[in-house]
Amino acid sequence: MATGFLHLHVTIVSIFILLYLAKVYLLLANKTEALDKLRSKTKIADMVLGALILITGIYLTVIAPKVETYLIVKIVLVAISIPVGIVGMKKSNKPLAVIALLIYFYVFAVAKQDSLTLQKEKFVTPVLPADSSGVTSALEEGRVIFEAKCALCHGKDGKLMLNNAKDLSVSKLGSLEITEIVSKGKGLMPGFSEELDEKQMKALTIYVEGLRK
Repeated sequence: MATGFLHLHVTIVSIFILLYLAKVYLLLANKTEALDKLRSKTKIADMVLGALILITGIYLTVIAPKVETYLIVKIVLVAISIPVGIVGMKKSNKPLAVIALLIYFYVFAVAKQDSLTLQKEKFVTPVLPADSSGVTSALEEGRVIFEAKCALCHGKDGKLMLNNAKDLSVSKLGSLEITEIVSKGKGLMPGFSEELDEKQMKALTIYVEGLRK
């Protein structure tokens, strides 16, 4: 259900932005008559899309494991951009309309990257104790990464299953499949290819395999 809401939210937001982009284009091109016709035809659609964006957005925020800073900023920006966009269109104010459009694009990009800078920060594994040979265990490194990035939804034992997370203790996936999902993400789970290097990804995969009964 949560995955369905996510896909619905992204689809609705995309349609809303495309419609607003078309209106801004007509406004900037001084095609007043065409703009008025489009606004008239999409008035109900705008209200429906706006309501659905709020409903799905609130739901996804509520079920989020924790409310990150970028989520708060995103909500604030959306709250600001909606009245700015409305005034921009009603008053045919081009600067306001463009500002609202740029905010919409930025918020959409933030949502896709889960980052205000639009770049995910590399995860730095803290210094871990080494074994007698002076080598840090891949399993230990995997544990640290798992607890930092995965335990919120999977639980430390892999059995929490929050937000449709799979029970890792009974997973039948092979190492390549695990690495693929960790890298690209699946459903509500984001991909970590931009945050983890190859060594960290391998360590995390080893640890996840070790959670099985």
